[in-house]
Amino acid sequence: MLKRRRLGRTNLEVSEISLGTVEIGLDYGLPKPGRERRPDEAEAARLLHRALDLGINYIDTARAYGDSEAIIGRTLGSRRGEFVLASKVPLHERETLPGAELQEYCRRSVAASLQALRTDVIDVMMLHSGSPAILEREEVFNALEELRQAGSIRYIGASVYGMESASKAIESGRCDCIQLAYSLLDRRPEQRVLRQASEVDVGIVARSVLLKGALTYRYRDLPDELAPLRSAIEGLKNSIDCDDEALPELAYRWALNVSPNQLLIHTALVGASSVSEVEAAVRFAESGPLPGEVISAIEQVAIEDENILNPGTWPIA
Repeated sequence: MLKRRRLGRTNLEVSEISLGTVEIGLDYGLPKPGRERRPDEAEAARLLHRALDLGINYIDTARAYGDSEAIIGRTLGSRRGEFVLASKVPLHERETLPGAELQEYCRRSVAASLQALRTDVIDVMMLHSGSPAILEREEVFNALEELRQAGSIRYIGASVYGMESASKAIESGRCDCIQLAYSLLDRRPEQRVLRQASEVDVGIVARSVLLKGALTYRYRDLPDELAPLRSAIEGLKNSIDCDDEALPELAYRWALNVSPNQLLIHTALVGASSVSEVEAAVRFAESGPLPGEVISAIEQVAIEDENILNPGTWPIA
């Protein structure tokens, strides 16, 4: 049975595995040989319903995810009471907008999300790509707070890139939860951010658990510019004597591991384009923590170049 965890001070009870929907709205991730990266709408609908049937109750989308919001709205309207819905206001390169213009932009974005999603309320509205500069703009938080008071959204969060932005979001006191990249190869949040979040009861949503598909058999297709990443994955496989097919399970069980030495991730997003990927992630979560010797082997893997850990800098789509 898929367990649930309290998402920080939101008090929302969310499934350990949650569904990220960028892949049903636009092409994303490393190519998958023999099939399109994005499912058609019928397959996307099957995926969404199957996720709910498996016990996944946190669904993440964004204005910037192509058709994702609209597909969710058309597909899950009759089941809206069964899941926690998160979306995002796209704020990339809008740090310098005048205050009134920035606030109006936020209002319009939320209104468009509500319409596309065919719902009266979005449970968690996040700032998308919350840069340090945008996280210092009180106008953004004030606009979202007005919408919360009006009942259009329930909680405020931020999806961030980099540890500086993550810390600023927590320190702002305005974010009930944050979404950040975390994986067995990108463990930077453990150094400070997860502890900060725990101290003030900020919920943590982990994305990029598979590092945009690198922690699957597709790591073999990484370009030469990402050779250190490919080598790190090969080294990990050799140290624990596993094959390519075991990589996704290692990744999800690592992200959800709970022990005295491991700080808590409340939910791990599975960015899926097929039902089988969702089913597999749920099975991994139900398998429980990794053995101690595997955890020790993972902890020995280190990548120094932070650009290699950021898919946004990769020389591929």
